[in-house]
Amino acid sequence: MKPSVSCLLLTAFCLVLSACSPKSAEPQPPEIAYGQDMCDACGMIISDAKFAAATLLTSGEALRFDDIGEMVTYHMDHPEAQVKAWFVHDYPSEAWLRGETAFFVLSDQLQTPMGGGVAAFEKKSDAEAFAVEKDGQVLTLDELRVEVHMKVHGN
Repeated sequence: MKPSVSCLLLTAFCLVLSACSPKSAEPQPPEIAYGQDMCDACGMIISDAKFAAATLLTSGEALRFDDIGEMVTYHMDHPEAQVKAWFVHDYPSEAWLRGETAFFVLSDQLQTPMGGGVAAFEKKSDAEAFAVEKDGQVLTLDELRVEVHMKVHGN
């Protein structure tokens, strides 16, 4: 009888510790079910992780996109959707990374789901090599937002 009481006490103690441990305040990207989830901008199925993107809004809502360029355009057209965090996939590894720290390649030679022509990279050197290959330019998120705005609105 004593071992089972000890096990219960140990389990209860572990649960209390885990409940009290600090939670990561760092925003996390949403889950995307590729081939099932739809883009919040155009309604198309999100199928290619290399180009998928997401934003976490200050309201706590997560938006999912099938194309990085489309994500930028969506937020340009919806300034009321205040972004807390931007998420993109590293083109080589497809791992999530924060858009605020990513390097973007913008190229007309890059075929993306909605024609945005944008790929994201964790490493600047990878972005620079890809930009040479695709005759593109390497940009930060803020620079990309300006370029997309000029492309869409022509000013």
